[in-house]
Amino acid sequence: MKTILLALGLILVGFQGQIVAQTPAANKPATQKAEQEKPDLPASELITQGKALYRTVRFKLAMAKFEAALKQEPDNDEALGLAAETAFRLDSQAAARDYFLRRADLPGQKESVKAYSFHRAAMTCWREAHDLVAKYIEIKNGKATNNLPESTQQDVGEIIAKGIEYATRALNLRSNFADAYNIRNLLHAESALAATDDTMAKNSWQKSLDDLRMAQTMSRSAYPEKNTADFNFPTVRISEFARTREEQDQQSDEMLKIIEGGKPVKRVQAIFPAIRPGRPVEPGGAVSRDSATPGKVKVEVLVSTEGKVVFSRIVDGRSDLNSAAILAARAWTFEPALLDGQPVQVSGVISFDLKSAKPTTSSAPAKKP
Repeated sequence: MKTILLALGLILVGFQGQIVAQTPAANKPATQKAEQEKPDLPASELITQGKALYRTVRFKLAMAKFEAALKQEPDNDEALGLAAETAFRLDSQAAARDYFLRRADLPGQKESVKAYSFHRAAMTCWREAHDLVAKYIEIKNGKATNNLPESTQQDVGEIIAKGIEYATRALNLRSNFADAYNIRNLLHAESALAATDDTMAKNSWQKSLDDLRMAQTMSRSAYPEKNTADFNFPTVRISEFARTREEQDQQSDEMLKIIEGGKPVKRVQAIFPAIRPGRPVEPGGAVSRDSATPGKVKVEVLVSTEGKVVFSRIVDGRSDLNSAAILAARAWTFEPALLDGQPVQVSGVISFDLKSAKPTTSSAPAKKP
């Protein structure tokens, strides 16, 4: 009997041993256990990795590294600055603004860094406001017409007001900060275009012009290198570039009146695919609810002091038409613009309409680079 009980005990122990051996924890390789037990990388190493990813234009991966560093050290000045710039490159303007403002508010922060951070926060506001204004402002009978929906109008006004406040805070810290003057100039220009009455528009245009001239006075002597886009340099914001010479003769734009040049010399019509006009389409075939005008593509461009398009960006349009519009917009050339005899950049919108798919006598097909 004792022998039988002893045998059963050995079997039971062996069975329990098998259960233990079959549990996931017991079966995990030693290397996997070590990886799980490995402590998180320090913030300094995460920042180093993020910077390497940023340099290779892998912004999303870089952002993840900077965010991980900030979880460990929320007041890390370098990580906040890098996260802010990366979010801006990813077009996450609200996130970028939050990081810039957090950096500005760090205890003991240098005034120069505060000024820079407030200026960049103002730029995020301008980018948000500009995209909405460019999308909804139309040229009718030669004049910019405000088609902003009521709710959007209020949002734009609030964003612009915040941007002007941040730019002003930057200038209070650095009175000769040319970049901040220029961004405030652009914010006032968006305010003028979005204004609901002529008096408000005229007031905003005057403020825009005043800041633009201050930016010229304070600006570095050298302008961006050829084919380099930099919205910090003195820039004139006009509503939209005329698509034909006839439209140009009718166009009434406050800023075009005060500058020399800045008008299109060569217009290139977009050659759209052979499709019928319809509702805007998103990637994957879904119908877009966001386009202001079906069948039309609006391209924001920045024109250098040499009259070349150095920046182009879709602000409204159908995904199936955007590539052709960008290709055409990049081929436009302009008269170099001067304000008070000094060179300035020009920012505006080029609209391409699907119904105008055939080149006109004053246009030429876009050539591939």
